[in-house]
Amino acid sequence: MSDVKFNGNRLREARRFRMKSITDLADEIGVTKQMISKYENNKAVPSLEILFQIINILKFPREFFFGEDTFHMETEGTFFRSRLTSTQKEKKPSEFTKNMTVVIRDFLENYIDFPTLPVKPNTDDFESIEALAYQVRKDFGLSDKPISNILRILEEQGFVVALISNNMDRVDAFSSQTKINGNVYYTVVLEGVDYSYYRQQFSVAHELGHWVLHSEVLDPQSLDKGEYKEMEEEANEFAACFMLPKESFSKDIGLDPLNLDYYVNLKKKWQVSIGAMVMRAFNLGLISNEDYQKLQRQISYRKWRTSEPLDNIKSISKPIALKQSTELLVENNIFKGHEIPKEILKHYNLLLPTDFIEEITNVEHGYLEYAEPQIVTLISKKENRNKA
Repeated sequence: MSDVKFNGNRLREARRFRMKSITDLADEIGVTKQMISKYENNKAVPSLEILFQIINILKFPREFFFGEDTFHMETEGTFFRSRLTSTQKEKKPSEFTKNMTVVIRDFLENYIDFPTLPVKPNTDDFESIEALAYQVRKDFGLSDKPISNILRILEEQGFVVALISNNMDRVDAFSSQTKINGNVYYTVVLEGVDYSYYRQQFSVAHELGHWVLHSEVLDPQSLDKGEYKEMEEEANEFAACFMLPKESFSKDIGLDPLNLDYYVNLKKKWQVSIGAMVMRAFNLGLISNEDYQKLQRQISYRKWRTSEPLDNIKSISKPIALKQSTELLVENNIFKGHEIPKEILKHYNLLLPTDFIEEITNVEHGYLEYAEPQIVTLISKKENRNKA
């Protein structure tokens, strides 16, 4: 690889993905932060010794740091849930994760027939978010009944969904429409596992709201604080309308709208949090402001702000589309597991860490690692009889 140039931008991406500042990396390697900056801006090339330290610290393969991308990627900007309190340091790894998830999905698309992303309804044709949410339900073939697993519905509709370990304290999920080599994907990435299934349901619906209301319309990174807050409120409203359809949900709530224990039973049916249902009941005018405040005080008194009843009974849902696709390639002998990272390298000139690909595709740890062939010693029947 001596004829391939060191790529400082790749170093920057790997450093940010591991959530290290220039100073952090410089201190660990034992060079100045100015030198790290020179590496990243292609004004200097690390020695072999320094390169080995970079590889060891950042846990990226050597080939990742060399050569240029052989793909063209465009993004409209990423919608971060809780973006108003998240930091740039937290968002940079998310951008990398989202972009690489698109690369992996685009690679798999060469071999697997995925569902096609649906045509988005024109928001100008609808008077309210309520009506728009109803139309999306109709387009997805859903009735007004509860949705038991919205994550699976999105995968069936052609959305790219990934679940990653929790690198950020203040970001639950993020999504973006991305084009790579002319192919368009809408990707939803969920952060962490330390939250309830019911909270996950709403988070996924929130990201669906961004696709419906804001993708191809707004650049989220160009909005000021007030505009971004308004956009987030719209996505929340869509999520509530989509998960809790007005007519059928109103009939259920109308039976006992002021009894907090009744909401526990409704949670089993509607598969969203009690807090979300109370808010929806208030927004629909099914309970007064005074009654809403009383219910909120009861929620606080019962300490349901952080953990509600039933939260510890049901595990969060995990994506399966990328997992099944990767396993199909291996089980049908298209590639051996350890060949997949190398095939991505061939297609995109990008060698990603194997454990990163395993996490994005949700396959078992070690599934894409090379396994030494086992040597089996054959003992003749005669020798077996003699031993017996």
